[in-house]
Formats: sequence, structure tokens, C-alpha cells
Amino acid sequence: MHLTYTRISKHPYNFRRITGLSIETFDKLVLKVRPLFEELESSKLRHGRMSHLPTMEDKLLCVLMYYRTYISHVFLGYLFNLHNSNICRLLAKNGAITS
Repeated sequence: MHLTYTRISKHPYNFRRITGLSIETFDKLVLKVRPLFEELESSKLRHGRMSHLPTMEDKLLCVLMYYRTYISHVFLGYLFNLHNSNICRLLAKNGAITS
């Protein structure tokens, strides 16, 4: 079992405590960031393997949790069922979009 947007969004109080945003604000942020994310994805020369975080919402949740708590990549990887090197790459690529 791992953390996903679908699962955590069913608990608005916990969602706000973890991310610092309400679900409504998060959804607005997703709408704002989605075009930038899709542009980044389409500019890849090689596509490689599919991400274990397939949705934009899950990736953004991971990035926001990191910036909110500054927990280690190992612990964040454990929460999202990813290796810490994948978390590092995710934050490097998608962290710039959210800033």
C-alpha cells in the first residue's frame, strides 16, 4: 500500500496537514501546472519506462510533501513505493515547475 492523491484526497483534513493546501487549491494548482508538465513530458528525447507515479496529481503531491516537510528521499520513496533515486529525479525535474 502506498500513498496516492486518490487515497489521501478522501481525507481533506489530513491532506491539508500534509501538503499545506486544501484540495480545492491543489486542484487549481494542478490546472495551472499541467500545461508545463505536459510540455516537459513531450520534450523528452527518449521515453524509457513508465513512472510508478502515473498521474500528474501523484507527482505534484510528492513534490509538495517534500517541500512542506523536507523528509528524506528514502522516506518519501517508501511512502510512494519508489526508490530514492527516482524521488531525486522526480524532484529535480518537477520541482522547478512548481517553484
